[in-house]
Amino acid sequence: MTAKLSPLLSRLTNFCWLFLPPLLFFSVLYGFYFFNTELLLSWIVNLWWMSYASLAIAAIIAWQFGRSRLVYACLLLLLIAANKELTLTPELFEVRYSGILFGFVFLLYSKDKGFSALNLCFSLTVLVMLFVLSWLAIPHILLVSQPWLTSLDSLLFQLSADIRSLLTPFNAMLLIIGLLLGLLRLFFKTDNTHNALYFALALSAFMHIYRDAEFALITIVSLACLFCYSVLKDSFTMAFKDELTGIPSRRALMQYVQTLGRKYTVVMSDIDHFKKFNDTYGHDVGDEVLKLVASKLNKVTGGGKTFRFGGEEFIIVFPRKTSAEVLPFVELVRQTIADYDIALRAKPRPAKPKKPLAGKKAPAKKPAKEQIVKVTTSFGVAQRSKEHSDFATIMKQADIALYAAKKAGRNCVKVAKQ
Repeated sequence: MTAKLSPLLSRLTNFCWLFLPPLLFFSVLYGFYFFNTELLLSWIVNLWWMSYASLAIAAIIAWQFGRSRLVYACLLLLLIAANKELTLTPELFEVRYSGILFGFVFLLYSKDKGFSALNLCFSLTVLVMLFVLSWLAIPHILLVSQPWLTSLDSLLFQLSADIRSLLTPFNAMLLIIGLLLGLLRLFFKTDNTHNALYFALALSAFMHIYRDAEFALITIVSLACLFCYSVLKDSFTMAFKDELTGIPSRRALMQYVQTLGRKYTVVMSDIDHFKKFNDTYGHDVGDEVLKLVASKLNKVTGGGKTFRFGGEEFIIVFPRKTSAEVLPFVELVRQTIADYDIALRAKPRPAKPKKPLAGKKAPAKKPAKEQIVKVTTSFGVAQRSKEHSDFATIMKQADIALYAAKKAGRNCVKVAKQ
């Protein structure tokens, strides 16, 4: 039961860490706006152009980094920013509200597909069709959902007459459906892009409900900033985190080295017989082993920071510690990996099947049995000293110690002679 709950709790934790900061920011922003409206209006009364400028900047940045969905999101927000320039009848206003809502749901459930002519035409056609379908379908949906809308109308009126005056029951129903669909998608696909799109979905609806130009201005500018942040954050993650294992990459290591002082220890780790393991069980299983070992190394105690150096090699840096001080922590993580049982659900890579003799049927394939295997790791430890003060030299010393650990029979820790 605990094993089943662990991935769910991990997903919930990631969701909260991503979702709560923007929620807190917008809560503080709107609190300041509603309690200091006159002060804020004196600042932004002549800044109407900022909504267009911020959306243009966000769209250009998203375009450069291949985030097509954020570019389309900027186009949808542009329809709200151009509220003064557009003269909409009540019917067209409803179409714009539902079309933008459905558009953001579509963007949440689609993928970034680049900016080729075919992908651009497809995505823009889908967005236009959502507005057309909203225009054609709204009267029929209103008719079918009238019994539900009556009870929802009375509920809204009981909650607040002000809410009822701002939000029709039909719009409330669309908003609830859109928010639930978006939240479900964000929970199972928790990343910066989906987070930004979800806030755009929710706040675009609130901008339709609360029709105030200054409120729309600060919201659109804030959403544009959130779009830029999500693009830059994802790009940083791609550049400085290893895609397979999820731990910091070699580039992040080179940047981290610049922050180190004069006292630190470098540990180089390598998975024993990894090439043979790959040849026996296949590269897919090998990738899973790499992720497992990386996750264990990443939990090293004692203040160590783990990086994937390349292939099956990992680097752990312990700032402000000597080699003698880090040995217990390295030994603990080595033992943790050696004691861990890896359950393989696939058979080892089979030999080339022999052709059956004439008149005989090929033997039926037996289901693969679960197999338990173990992996071990070797470690080389080297600390910064007067003779070896350059990081590249310390790395070489750690590599020599790692070679000594391999020569000593593997699955052990060796310290460089310095």
